[in-house]
Amino acid sequence: MPDNESGGPAPGEDVVGELAAEHGDIRLLQDLTPGAAVGQVLLLDYNTATLAVHDYHKERAGGLARGMFLIAGKTSAKDDAAMVLMRVVGAKRLANHPTTQEARLTAARDSIGRELWTESLTKWIADEIALGGIEARVLGTLTIRAAEELQFAEDISNYYSAHGAYAWKPEGELLERIVNLSHRSNNLDFSELDSSLHSDRRIRIALTRFSSALDSAAERSAQVLVRIDPTDLLKRRTVFLGMSRSGKSNAMKITAQAVYMLRGKHEKLRVGQLVFDPNGEYAQDNPQDGRGLHRIHDLLGRERSGEIETYGMYVPETDTERRITKVNFFGNPIPPNDPPNREATETALEQLLVGRTIIEEELGSEDAQYVRNYRDADLSVPPNYADRGPAVRYHRSVLVHRVALAAAGFSTPRPTADLRRLFSRDFCAALRSAGGRFEQAADTLARDSASWSSLASAFQSLDSFINRGDDAYEAFERQYRQRPSGSGEDWADARLKSVLSIFRTPNGVRKLQRLRDQHSVEAGSDFAEDIVKDLKAGKLVIFDQSIGSPELNRRAAERIMWKVFREQQAMFTSHANAEPWEGHVLVYVEEAHNLLPRTGGKDVLSTVWARAAKEGGKMNLGMVLATQAPSSVLPEILSETDNWFISHLNSDGEARVVEGYQDFADFVPQIRQVSQPGFIRLRTLSAGYTVPVQLDRFRLPDPPDTTEAE
Repeated sequence: MPDNESGGPAPGEDVVGELAAEHGDIRLLQDLTPGAAVGQVLLLDYNTATLAVHDYHKERAGGLARGMFLIAGKTSAKDDAAMVLMRVVGAKRLANHPTTQEARLTAARDSIGRELWTESLTKWIADEIALGGIEARVLGTLTIRAAEELQFAEDISNYYSAHGAYAWKPEGELLERIVNLSHRSNNLDFSELDSSLHSDRRIRIALTRFSSALDSAAERSAQVLVRIDPTDLLKRRTVFLGMSRSGKSNAMKITAQAVYMLRGKHEKLRVGQLVFDPNGEYAQDNPQDGRGLHRIHDLLGRERSGEIETYGMYVPETDTERRITKVNFFGNPIPPNDPPNREATETALEQLLVGRTIIEEELGSEDAQYVRNYRDADLSVPPNYADRGPAVRYHRSVLVHRVALAAAGFSTPRPTADLRRLFSRDFCAALRSAGGRFEQAADTLARDSASWSSLASAFQSLDSFINRGDDAYEAFERQYRQRPSGSGEDWADARLKSVLSIFRTPNGVRKLQRLRDQHSVEAGSDFAEDIVKDLKAGKLVIFDQSIGSPELNRRAAERIMWKVFREQQAMFTSHANAEPWEGHVLVYVEEAHNLLPRTGGKDVLSTVWARAAKEGGKMNLGMVLATQAPSSVLPEILSETDNWFISHLNSDGEARVVEGYQDFADFVPQIRQVSQPGFIRLRTLSAGYTVPVQLDRFRLPDPPDTTEAE
């Protein structure tokens, strides 16, 4: 092997290779001469390659980190350079390994106490030892055309056992073109908007990074800009996997920012985004990010109105425009229509019925019969509401429910409740005839209005009066059913008896106390419905769940998600989204293991999270999930995931989960070993292979100083 001044083999600068001779007109290949090669291909098959690489060439190339791209090949086409794209996956023993091992041992034995063993080697032995093997994974065929176009195929068409080839480490523009090469698309045709959108949608999010131990030479040669096409996330599943503090939240913010910035390319590319924010870091300014994601509209110089909405249970100083996520469990007053107007009453009681849904979920696991009766009572407006009798009976049940809320400590909309026309003189007389505490209850119910506390006491007595088999009540019911103008129904229908049962023991209304934080008499609409409207308008919506009961937060998120899912489903079935860019929604779920159904659980695929992940694509609903535990995500979801952001995982079990997908097996040793925040293995829908990157840090610039100089 010929020598040079560096002690390594002659790099062959005087050799004119086939690539240089045949493809000199391809600018991207100008640096690919045999003298710039890092090694040669010894063995090649359809999946792997063994390269012979000398230490001299490793040093000159700035190092060959695991995960780094290499290209290799001799070509036969005149106009196109078709080469093999490979990735370094580890070291490989060559056939000379026993000889070099013996030479190392001999040199070490002979130099003990005098010098380093490498200094005692002859040049030809040093060259022999310096020639090592690299194992590379074959990613596919990279075709570089004379028109400077790149194309990628995910396999190779053939290989030759006796076919030598140089291997190069791509750098500069060629590397940037490789890591940003779009291999496939989301089948969304934007040509009617603007032809430039086909090539100008990609947005920077990172730099390539193949090792956490970068030196200056490697940094110069191996770091190029990485851009993603935000439309890769639309209709698709995306996962952010990694330990706490490994950069998942930052990655989600960078991604949400990239999707939001699409509207800067064209105003019609307004994607509705919903972020479930468990720690408040998206919806609030914080020391980590400075200005929070809720200020992203500043990047486009736009006003917040029409762009951003935040929701939460309180209003922080840095987000005074936040909308409160509470429900008026009392609803609005029933309008005094004659005859009764069903539509007007449904509108007035809309939030009361939302509150009933929340109560049903909260009391879902209760075993006591009296609680279950109250929970399961149907307080929706009955179909025969236009008739006066059914309307009055319905109003009584609504009043009893409202009094139960007041007794549980819910703030009331008015100091007193309206009782007019709900309790007749005959009924009050029957109640009074029972004597004792029933007389006081009759006095209360006979009034036009009464305080909430007095009504709570009266309804405790009323429940007892109806259910104890009192002779006075039975006599009243017989007369009531036999009235000439009556319908033959009981005065106390099944619905009234059910809601009254909550007063049977003091513990009844106490069951409702834990829901008080979700109530506000000032709430004007259902925030879940408002969120759906905001998403339809293409807004970025952040739902702050940093305070409140974890279980109640989970239920609130699930209720919102069902609203979103059903709205997207309705738009899909009605063909409302005529254009490919219309009606898209992305839902981001931080700490997804707290919301997703457990693997192996009962009916997990019927939950809204599983259905949205599996069925959402056809209805323009994309899901973005972040979790520390890949094993907590249903395999049925992971198997259909298109976009992956994988950082550090310190568990063999969790690493094995990702090892079975895409080409992540090549990176598992690094995923397990390196905990550098933001060091991500990135694979998106449009990419044909995974790229290791260092994500940019999410950081919004400070607003310009508009104060005038003194």
